[in-house]
Amino acid sequence: MTEEEERRRYFRIDDEVAISFALLEDESEADQESLNQEFHMSLEVQIRHAMVDIRSQNAKVAQVLDLMNQKINLLRSVDNQDGSQPVMKGANLSACGIAFPWHEALPINQQLMVNLYLQPHHELIRTEAHVAAVTANKDPSDATDDPYIVRLDFDNIQKNYEEVLIQHVVQRQGYQLRKKLDD
Repeated sequence: MTEEEERRRYFRIDDEVAISFALLEDESEADQESLNQEFHMSLEVQIRHAMVDIRSQNAKVAQVLDLMNQKINLLRSVDNQDGSQPVMKGANLSACGIAFPWHEALPINQQLMVNLYLQPHHELIRTEAHVAAVTANKDPSDATDDPYIVRLDFDNIQKNYEEVLIQHVVQRQGYQLRKKLDD
C-alpha cells in the first residue's frame, strides 16, 4: 500500500495530545507489556460500547461513569510512565500515525515506543512507531522552540488501540465541525 493510499484510509485531525517516547532497542521490552496493554484496551473498548447504551438510558449515570473511567485512565497513565514525562503538543493525528513539532530532528526509521495520552479522557495509547519524516517547522509561533515537525508511522498497533484512535478521531472531528458551525 502506498503512503498516499494509507493516508486516505483514515481521517486526520489537528488535536492536542500528551506524548512521550523512548528509543526502542530491545524487542522483548515491547513484548512484555503487550499482553497487559491488549487486555486494558479490550476493557476500554468494552466500556466505550457499554457507555453508548448507558448514555441513552441515563445521561447523569453515564457522565459519572465516564468521569470515573477518566480518573482510572489518568492514574494508569501516571503508573505507566517510562521515565520520560509526557509533553502536551499540538499534533496532526490519525489511526496510522502522528505529526508534531519537536525540539530536535530524530533519525529517519528510528524505532520508538510511543505513549499517547488522548485528551480529554487521558486514554493511554502505547504503540511502536518509526520516524517516517522530519521537516522544518514553518509555523513562526512555535518554530523557535520546536524547529522540526516529526512524522511517526505506527507499527504493529494493536487492533484495540487502533479502534480507540479511530473513535477518538471521529469524535474529535465531529466536535470540531459542530464548534465551527456554532461559531
